[in-house]
Amino acid sequence: MSDNSGDVATQVANVFGGEQQLNTMNTDAKRMLADAQAGRWAVDEETGTHLRRAVSQMQARLGEVAPRIYILQQAPKFGNDDYAKRASAHFLQAMDSDDQSLVRVYQAARDMLETLRQAIDIAVSKYDRSDDAAVQALQKFRDQESG
Repeated sequence: MSDNSGDVATQVANVFGGEQQLNTMNTDAKRMLADAQAGRWAVDEETGTHLRRAVSQMQARLGEVAPRIYILQQAPKFGNDDYAKRASAHFLQAMDSDDQSLVRVYQAARDMLETLRQAIDIAVSKYDRSDDAAVQALQKFRDQESG
């Protein structure tokens, strides 16, 4: 059996522009979430809808792979002898041992998209609140002019 888990992990990471790009995107998503929470980033509902749709599409594509990832997290049933047990353990380690292994790349991509979705939701709510505050402030000026 050939172990091409590195190739598959690379392919998954390449969907996002490579492993380094995926790491950068993960960091950026966390920063966007922090900025949205702090009120430094806001988007209108229409833009938020487009961004949510793109994130949802990527989440759906990753969701299609989820059952296969689950299988890769299980020890393969090679047999009960010592060699089969070592081979099984090696397989599991190859799938989920470091940031370049398939399971970790998949989880990083999934986590990044969820963080980005949260950031968008918060950014839209912040925009809505700031828009409401602006409308209320303008209403006060209108009330003063008419009074």
